[in-house]
Amino acid sequence: MNREMLREDRVHGHPMYPVSIYPNIEQLNGNSILDCHWHDEMEFIVIRKGQAVFQLDMTYVEAHEGQAIFVNSGQLHAGVLDDNSPCVFSAVVFSPDLLTSPDFDVIQEKYIGPLLDKSFQPEPLIKGECLWEKEVLAALNRILEDNEKRLPAYELSTKAHLYLIFARMFIHPQTTDRGLHLPSGSPDKVERLKTVLNFIHDHYSEPLRLRDLAGLISMSEGHFCRFFKQLTQKSPVEYINHYRILKACKLLENSGMKIVDIAMESGFDNLSYFITVFKQMKGCTPSRYRKPFNEKVAVILTEPTSIR
Repeated sequence: MNREMLREDRVHGHPMYPVSIYPNIEQLNGNSILDCHWHDEMEFIVIRKGQAVFQLDMTYVEAHEGQAIFVNSGQLHAGVLDDNSPCVFSAVVFSPDLLTSPDFDVIQEKYIGPLLDKSFQPEPLIKGECLWEKEVLAALNRILEDNEKRLPAYELSTKAHLYLIFARMFIHPQTTDRGLHLPSGSPDKVERLKTVLNFIHDHYSEPLRLRDLAGLISMSEGHFCRFFKQLTQKSPVEYINHYRILKACKLLENSGMKIVDIAMESGFDNLSYFITVFKQMKGCTPSRYRKPFNEKVAVILTEPTSIR
């Protein structure tokens, strides 16, 4: 399974059909099931097994098996296990452009526009306890099934079901007594964190110093470390190492670069430290991680070609 799903630099779908589905995703590592990130697309997360607590900007929402979470465009989100049981979820990620019209119309004015500018706040937790929630969950499951199986007219069916989902959500806006909502500070924190994460994502291959990251948002190093861990559940060093390892995994999967060169390319200036961190996060060495991908390529290259 690709464990770099749903990261903000991933291209979801393609311009003609900007929809991607990710069925049956398991936790990344430890108690994390979804790293702190955001993207311009909207997203629905359906819990298949277990339960988890999801961060949505500055609130936390607890979701159980059979329930779903709505993540709006640009919303910072992450997920951690709620207990020791494993959690499996599926996701539908799509561009808001899929729902817009070439000309400005009543749909865009009354519904899509308010969603994007956040003047309308839909219910983020769909529990499945009342009729409209059951309809939404059924529509999400249909979208996942249609896209996974590429059933006839699945693109048209997906767009129709998304319209149905938002129609139900507009009739039932967000309430304050559902799930676990725990404010964790002012909304300004989200934008400040995005500034830091953007810098890390753009410069992960370069030396990154705490004082420089803290200076981006005018904080002392100590205050910055507390602030960062509060919002991401990781220290700055842990987050940077995790992001670098994800980038290293992509190079191990898709290139023939030497391990030492991959370490340097990913931002590690010490091979021994790179291997130690990699083993901690992936449970194996970089060479062992790469082996199945090399074997797959070898099989493809040695397959006999048909004679025409």
